[in-house]
Amino acid sequence: MSDADLMEHYSEFMAWITYSKTELVTAEITEERCANDVKLVEAKTLILQWSGDKNDTVTLAKARRDTDDNVVSLQELHLNSRAYRKLVESVFERCERGAQILSRELSRRISVAPQERRLARYQP
Repeated sequence: MSDADLMEHYSEFMAWITYSKTELVTAEITEERCANDVKLVEAKTLILQWSGDKNDTVTLAKARRDTDDNVVSLQELHLNSRAYRKLVESVFERCERGAQILSRELSRRISVAPQERRLARYQP
């Protein structure tokens, strides 16, 4: 692969790293928001469903909360956002590793080039 081709591939990897990092940060923010929404709705649902009766146990109240349709749907959204974040994180890490490999090859070629030029001066 020529130096120009290598540099072009490296530039493409850097563009993908930038894009995937942006997607990763967006996914992390979405996941965090979903987690906060779940906690808030769980707390509100627990308060609303608490009867205050002396036979009403915390375990029973939490079980009613955990089976509430709003809580279940928000937990599902949170799980989906977490899965998407993990997927984007994987893509970002692969792009980063690919760019590191290309960067090492570029560095190796740059360090070899001055030696080759010095040797060429003494060869006819």
